[in-house]
Parts: sequence; C-alpha cells; structure tokens
Amino acid sequence: MYSENNKETKICKRCGRELPLDRFRLATGQFGNPYYRGSCKECEAKYDKEYKKKKTEKEFAFSDNLEILVDRQYKEINPKRILDISALNIDVTLLGTDEIFVKLMDYKDTWLSNYGQCITMAWGKYNLLQGSYINGELRYSLKKNVFIDGKWTYKHDYVYAHKMVVETFIVNEDKANNIYIWHSGHDKEDCYYRNLYPLNQEQFRIVNNHFQKTGDDSEQFILNVMNDIRYKPDNWSKQTAKRVMYGVGYHGILYTNSNEESYKRWHWIMNRCYSNAIHELQPEYKECTVCEEWKNYSNFKLWYEQHIIEIRMFDEAFEVDKDILIKGNTVYSPETVCFVPKMINSLFTNGKKNRGDYPLVVYFDKDKKKYVANMSFVGKNIKLGMYETAEVAFTRYKEYKYLIDVYTNVEKQVVLKELFSEFYNKCVACEFWATDIRKTELDMLIEGYTMRQILSAIKNNSCDDGLYSWALDNDIEKFRKIFKEVFGI
Repeated sequence: MYSENNKETKICKRCGRELPLDRFRLATGQFGNPYYRGSCKECEAKYDKEYKKKKTEKEFAFSDNLEILVDRQYKEINPKRILDISALNIDVTLLGTDEIFVKLMDYKDTWLSNYGQCITMAWGKYNLLQGSYINGELRYSLKKNVFIDGKWTYKHDYVYAHKMVVETFIVNEDKANNIYIWHSGHDKEDCYYRNLYPLNQEQFRIVNNHFQKTGDDSEQFILNVMNDIRYKPDNWSKQTAKRVMYGVGYHGILYTNSNEESYKRWHWIMNRCYSNAIHELQPEYKECTVCEEWKNYSNFKLWYEQHIIEIRMFDEAFEVDKDILIKGNTVYSPETVCFVPKMINSLFTNGKKNRGDYPLVVYFDKDKKKYVANMSFVGKNIKLGMYETAEVAFTRYKEYKYLIDVYTNVEKQVVLKELFSEFYNKCVACEFWATDIRKTELDMLIEGYTMRQILSAIKNNSCDDGLYSWALDNDIEKFRKIFKEVFGI
C-alpha cells in the first residue's frame, strides 16, 4: 500500500489509521525475518501504559481476609540506658516532647534519640553531633567497638541515622531481609522512629510505586504490604511464623535444624523464660522474658553468629549473660546481653543450699542469728558478711556481683576479657619452674575439676602427695586473693 507521495504505508489494526511504515516498530520474526508490527507506535505506547496501570491496580487489591501476622511494634527501652539531658551542661533543642536519648551499646559513649539526633561524650564533655547529609540522608561518624588482631579496640564507623533509629527503637521481625527503610512521605530527612518502616526489597518497591502514583503511604497500607504473602521472601511460609516454642517463639526463615549451636542457645534462653518446669526449679527466672525480635530464632541466629566469630578467637568457654551489662535486667535482647567467660559467670552462681525462703545467695545462720550473704569461687563459697536483715545481705551481694560493670565503662565483653586476662596472668606469674603447674591448676579449676582430680593429674610432679595437697590449697587461696584484687572485691 502506498500513499499519494509514493511512501509505503500500513493500516494500524488498533486505531484503523493508514500511516507511513516509519510509524510502526520494526520487529524480528521467529526465523530472523524482519517485519513491521500490526499496531502503530502510538497505540503500542497507549496499550503498555494501560496494561501497567491495570497491573498496578491488581497488585494493590489486597484480599478482604488478609491475615495480619506482623504488626507495628516498638522496642521497650531500659530506663538505665536513657541519658538524663536535664542534668547535663549541653545545648540541645528537642525535636519533640517524647524525644529521648538512648545509649548505643556497641559505640563509645554515644546516645541516639528517637528523632535521629546523636550525643557523644569525650574528655568528660557531652556534645551534640551535627553529622552530614549524603544523598539527603543524615550520617554520623562514631567510634565502634571492634575486635581486630586479637584484641578489642575502637574504630571510626560511618552510620546512617535512620538505620540506627530502626535498630534501636523499632522491632524488626525479619532482620535478614528487612534491610530497606521507608520514610513516611518519602522524606529522607525525617528520622522520627514512628515514621520509619523496615521492609524487604519487594515490599519497598510496592510501597514506593504506590506512593509515587497515589501519594498514599498510610501505616495501614504498609502493614497490608508487609503481611501480603506475595511480597514475602521466597522461603517464607506460615509454618516459619508458627509459635512453636511455648506459644511465643518461632523459627523464622533461617532455621535449618535443632543441632545448630545458635539454636541450642536460643532454646536454652526460651526454656529459662517460659518453661514452667524450669521455673519450679529456678523461680528467679519467672520474671524473665525474651525481646520481640529474638522470639524469631532467625533474628537471634544472625546476632549470635555475628558475635560468636569474635568470641571464638579465645580459648575460654562462654555463656550468654543478661544482667551484667544492666543491673536488674530481666530481658534477653541484643542490647542487654553479652558473652561472658564461663569461669567469670560461674563466680556468681546462686546456690540454694541453706537459703530456704530468703533472697538468692542469702541464708540465715541459726547460731549467729544473722543473715549471711555469700558467693561462689572455684567451687567454694565466699562469705561476704553477716547482716541484721535479709534485704541488707542481698544488697551487699549485688554490690559485689556488679563490680564488673561494662555498661558504664568500655562496652560489653571488652572489660570482661581484659579483667579475665589480667586475673589469669597474675595467677600464673611465679617462678618459671612452677608456671606450668599453676596453669594446669587454674585451667582445671575453671573447667570445674575437683581437688581430687587435680591432685591426681599433677601428682607425678610432686614427690610428696601430702606436700602437694598443701601447695594446691595455698595456690587456690592465692587465686582468690588475686581475683578480689583484679575484680575489686
């Protein structure tokens, strides 16, 4: 078909117009032969636009019976982590009446607010950081506690305010995938915690597309996206979110089997907090709970495997402790627990012998008619004193237990490791011929061996068993004195 000016034309099958061939898209057939499409370029563009619009409308047509498994939750902040600004000589303009500054446990003397403001302390002076904006997002330079070349130190780390606010104040139910953060109104400068939503990549895409087209990013819409199975990770299923542990804990998407070291730790923590059988044997755990994020085993696994890499550099056995960082803490969470050398943690075990109905580590001496506070060290009890009331005795015990206070000093297990190393080195420092014996004694005591087993293991090094038994008692007494000296007891 040709036009009046002898140009080849074609009729569009959609609009019916006769148009020059250059108004049609040239395509390649199945066998490599070129041909012009049946619809003109204008009709194809119009069709594509309508198709994408219908697809978008279909994407956002949520089911009427959509099950809300994930709800909006905020973290409970321990009051002891909150900075009292009124007591400081610092000029801070609060961005809201509910603004609080919370200590970041992995950074040196740093407090972050739920609005994204940041305060640090250096040389005894508090300062409000200004930060800098990178692509519209607020960023700070902080000193992070890191493990490098076999020792703990601080290293400058660039952190984005909105990410740290989410980490500190918002419950993230899937930390493995929810690494994208949506700001309400798509305002990247807004770091207020109630305006931030941790999402996975597909959820973020859906929310962003919907907002660009409609201007709607309401919390209800975002919650619907978060709970729609179409936007969940491929390996997600309702079974992974089923509360299989005491109706509280669930496995999440990273669970593989119950033989994993991280799973055994998580199972142990859940038992302590929610098992009635455990509570009958150890009633002190009745008030303990697990934070919302760690009720998902997969979130705990991420934290555990990140931190255990550092801990495995040491030869000691470690335990997860919840009440060394913050006095009186009853919640297992990434902000409140730390890895503690098993030897140090065992120094503060709560024996039930002679205690009866009195507070932990306190018992009533019938002969002296007074209350005794005591603690355990290398298998033996150390009396901390006698007092008129059980409450005073228990208070005295707590003063000793929390002498290892890494919360107000260098963060987490840094001080624990330094104290333990100092304690160990001082214990084995002696005449060169006795160093190996001292090390063997101390190592076996830390591992829980009895006096008889230690004597049996080293008796070949002594010509007189009776003499060595006396020497072992003498060494243990020295260990106790060094422990008191190093840990301040």
